[in-house]
Amino acid sequence: MAERNIVEKVIALEGVELLSSLTPDQLSRIALIAKEVRYPPGQMILQPKQPLDALYVILDGAVEISRGGPVLHVARQNEVLGSWALFDDSPLPVVARTVEDTVLLKIARDDFYDLLSDNMELAASIFSTLVRRFRKLIEQ
Repeated sequence: MAERNIVEKVIALEGVELLSSLTPDQLSRIALIAKEVRYPPGQMILQPKQPLDALYVILDGAVEISRGGPVLHVARQNEVLGSWALFDDSPLPVVARTVEDTVLLKIARDDFYDLLSDNMELAASIFSTLVRRFRKLIEQ
């Protein structure tokens, strides 16, 4: 199957909470740097000792998240893996493994930084969303 075009990537990115406050133009800029990657079942996406260098958006499929034991969560369409990777390269203490054929959009940190350096409004919107998510987490 061919990689999704820019419009299809923008539509997919619109469903992602982290990017929900962005305009279609801002999402299209992210779509331009997002690479579609495909993984078979059982493929590791994130590992505890692996430095983070990209954020992943699930387009199709499912990814189990575990932490040295039982499955904590099964991430599906429009969910994000490794959102902290855009701001910190420290490994996460989790394993993310595909449980079925899975298609992801990979947004590399270096490409994302280049994009942010040219667009402060984009940076402000994403930071605002991250702060809201952090505040919500603290309030729980």
